[in-house]
Amino acid sequence: MDSLYLWVNLGAIFFPLILSFNKLGHFYKRWKAVFISIGIMAAFIISWDVLFTIWGVWGFNEEYLLGPSFLHLPLEEWLFFLCIPYAFMFLYDQLVILKVKNILAPAEKYLDYFFLIVAFVYLVAGFGNIYTTTISILVILFILIMTKLNPPHRGIFYLSYLIILIPFTLVNGVLTGYMTPDPIVWYNDAENLGIRFLTIPIEDYLYYFLMYGINYVVYEQMKKATP
Repeated sequence: MDSLYLWVNLGAIFFPLILSFNKLGHFYKRWKAVFISIGIMAAFIISWDVLFTIWGVWGFNEEYLLGPSFLHLPLEEWLFFLCIPYAFMFLYDQLVILKVKNILAPAEKYLDYFFLIVAFVYLVAGFGNIYTTTISILVILFILIMTKLNPPHRGIFYLSYLIILIPFTLVNGVLTGYMTPDPIVWYNDAENLGIRFLTIPIEDYLYYFLMYGINYVVYEQMKKATP
């Protein structure tokens, strides 16, 4: 069991990585923009991931880890910020490249408002709780920036997020203890709303939205800047 977190990461990236070389999507040809977007996202989110770990907002169960760590984060947590965003960006990119119909295009602004309202409700309900307050404020700021930049295919981004919620719930369920005696990643409920879907703190759904959103916006800005 001491490598379970590692296997979760590898399982998440396995098929997207293999399919990156398929003849239809050629995802590997856009790796530069993909990895730059992942790097910028990771630099931003890992900075407060480290602080939250130090402050005891969340932590990691050593029984499911290989052992190596850096800046208070285990190796597996660093890999998480590569494997999970890569899987999302692969899905988003392929939907765009294969010209899947943007069925959410008419609802883009309403979805922006929806996430703004959700984040605001979280903020009011959990103000003072470190995790709830932080993620709510950051999501609000992110949506305001995203709407200002107005990157293309925003409906596809939202569609990708909705699709990925299924594997996300599976992966995060494993990490938060749905299938194990103890969680791989534990949370201090004094710093969140204390409300969970299965074993997943509901703040995590905003966390993933922010993580994916940063990747999406930076990726599209990189593509725009590339001749």
